[in-house]
Formats: sequence, C-alpha cells, structure tokens
Amino acid sequence: MMKTDKEYEQAKQQLSTLMELHKTQITALTGKGLTDEQAKDSLSSSWTYAMQCKEEIELYERLKAGALPPLDHFSSKGKYFVAARIAKGMTQRQLAEKLGVKESAVSRDERNEYHGMSVEKMERLATALDLKVLISA
Repeated sequence: MMKTDKEYEQAKQQLSTLMELHKTQITALTGKGLTDEQAKDSLSSSWTYAMQCKEEIELYERLKAGALPPLDHFSSKGKYFVAARIAKGMTQRQLAEKLGVKESAVSRDERNEYHGMSVEKMERLATALDLKVLISA
C-alpha cells in the first residue's frame, strides 16, 4: 500500500514503464510467430503485476480524494489507519506533529502497518485522525 505522494509518483512511473514493456514484448513475441493470445498468455504474470500496481494507484487516488473504504476492505487495522491519514489529507509529518512524535516514528509505524500497537496508541492515533475506535467482545 502506498503511503506517500513520492511512492505514488514512483508507482505511476513504474506502471507506465511496465505498460510500454508489455507492448514491446507482445510485438516481439507475435513477430516470432506467436498469436496475440499466446503472447499475452506468456506474459500473464507480468500483466497481473502491472494491474495490481494500477489498482494500488487507483486506491491512493481515491484516498487522496477523501474516499475511505470500510475497514473490511483492508487486510489489517494498520493499513486502515494509513488509509485514513491519506483520506484526511494529512502527511506523515502532519500526523507526527499531532501525535507529538518525530516524522520518522510515523513512517516506521506505517511501514510496519502499526503491527502490535497498544490500545493506548490506537486511541491516540484515532483521536489524531478524528476516528472512533469501537472495542467489543
């Protein structure tokens, strides 16, 4: 999951490169006698990777526009907190300032998807992001 505008820009460039490479490879393979379908089948794993990259870019764009999917869209609560920060239009630096920590701490926590965070940390993070945490049995 992309966490910063820099990662987003890098992913867009990577997707562009992948798409151009895919076209070039299809042309080369069909030039060697494969049908278009055979060429595409032989490149299906790289195409799948490109489409995953595209989905990540689209998710980041939706988050930047303020559209936060429900929690069950994400594989972990940590990813949801990252997504919430992005959807709120906050940078890692801005979140760090609200939490009273260094930007590097937020970057590290997000890189680790807040793995093993305490309930206290979850509450502080939720407050900083204007979210409500519901704990139920």
